[in-house]
Amino acid sequence: MTMKTNKNEYDFVLHYFAAGRLNTVKALRQVKARAGVAAAVPIWRHSQWVAMAASVLALLAFGAYMMLMPATVTLQTAETQQVFTLPDSTRVTLAPHSTLSYKENDCRNVEMSGRIYYQVRHDASRPFDVQGEKSRVRVLGTQFEVDERPAASASVFVTGGKVLFAARHQGDGIILTRGMKAVLSQGSSRPTLVEQPDINDVAWATHKFHFASTPMDEVLRVLGEYYGKTFTASDTSKRLTGDFDARNGKQVVSVIEETLGIVIK
Repeated sequence: MTMKTNKNEYDFVLHYFAAGRLNTVKALRQVKARAGVAAAVPIWRHSQWVAMAASVLALLAFGAYMMLMPATVTLQTAETQQVFTLPDSTRVTLAPHSTLSYKENDCRNVEMSGRIYYQVRHDASRPFDVQGEKSRVRVLGTQFEVDERPAASASVFVTGGKVLFAARHQGDGIILTRGMKAVLSQGSSRPTLVEQPDINDVAWATHKFHFASTPMDEVLRVLGEYYGKTFTASDTSKRLTGDFDARNGKQVVSVIEETLGIVIK
């Protein structure tokens, strides 16, 4: 571009010229301004605007993603256990200090911590998957307990149906059916079966006691764990067989006393 100037503009430059005083860049900028020539925008300013625009677009894209992503539903208990029904009619009993979460559009893929008893609604086309911190369980329709409390190894006890129990990041697992229990020890890649699991371990959720020629000392232990008390008996040499509804403690104790002819305190 050819820049046109007049005598006054040259006089302006010469008037302010002195060795070591004139800032030629500044003077030239003023001359161009008077001539109506726009100053060029530095390249770094173009880059800055491009970066800002890219940042805005990234924020808009992230915001849209967050708005479209399904919300997470979280169920949590404090000092007492609670029973919840999921959207697919699956019932879950959360022991104290347990958590279960899932995406609002898919309640058959859940994350958990603590201790939870599941009564899964059968759906052959949609397996039910449980992901714990240490383990994973897949079922079609069944009843089972997953225990992942921090102080214990992960365990699964099946009271009905069939499940696959495995370490969370391992493909190799074992199949458990009704009455079977397995434990996943710390650092282990595969669960191991428990030879003689006690069905009363899940009485906290099922509210049922089952005794089969059970020694009295074991009966008292089970009662104590469920009711949070210490029980003693006038005769501990007896054995007990029978099923009881655990929700009526006084009736359970009374029936045991009459059946075995003992006194329980």
